Formats: sequence, structure tokens, C-alpha cells
Amino acid sequence: MTVLDSPVPSRPSTTTTLDDAGAAVDRVGRSVRRTCSALARRTDDVQALRDAVRSAARLTRALATAVDGIAEHARDIGEPTATDDLVADLAALRNCLATGAAVVDPALDDLREWTTPDADREFARRYQEWAAASTPAGS
Repeated sequence: MTVLDSPVPSRPSTTTTLDDAGAAVDRVGRSVRRTCSALARRTDDVQALRDAVRSAARLTRALATAVDGIAEHARDIGEPTATDDLVADLAALRNCLATGAAVVDPALDDLREWTTPDADREFARRYQEWAAASTPAGS
């Protein structure tokens, strides 16, 4: 068998990446549906709100990963100039998704404060007072 007779190697890493990304999007999509349903049933539940926001952030990150895989796969298909344009468009989409995932973190921080029990806040406040009083002067 010569080099010309050998089968054309496929790109298992790209296919695997696409499969993995698709599976992640499916998994996280189910989580978003569950958390949004829970939020709809318990509209005054801050924990349900936090779970829904966290699920939406995970879905956004999973979509960004999927778009990366699609862009990598697109490089192997089509006419180079059109492919370059497509890959650039997909890169822009991926950057928007990544930015969206990053800007949700402050919202999660705010929600974390809402869900911290008052007892925990009171303990933290008292501990800080104790630590400040226990520090020797001049240290």
C-alpha cells in the first residue's frame, strides 16, 4: 500500500470536540429548562433565581465552546476566502458569548449575597470585629 492508497485521515479531534460541545450544550440546556421551570413555580425564591442565572451562564459558556468547534470544522470546508469570512463571523459570535458569560459573574456575586443567611453575615461581622480587636496596636 502506498501513501496514495492510504485512507484520508479524518479529524477525530475536531469531530470529538464538536460531539463533546454538542453534548455539553444539550446537558446544560436541560439544566436551564429545569431551573427556569423551578423559578416559574417559585417566583419569590432567590435560590431558584440564582440557579437559573448560573445555568444560563453555563449554557452561554457551552455555546461559546460549541462555536469554537464549529469554526475549527469550518476551516476544512469550502472556498478559503468564504471560509475566512465565516470563521471571522464565528469568532465574533464566540467573543460575544464569552463576554456574556463574563458579565454574568457580578450578577451571581450579588445573588450570592442575597442567599447568604443572616446568621453567616452576623458571624462574619462579629469575627471581623474580634479580629480587629485582637490585633496588637502598631501591627
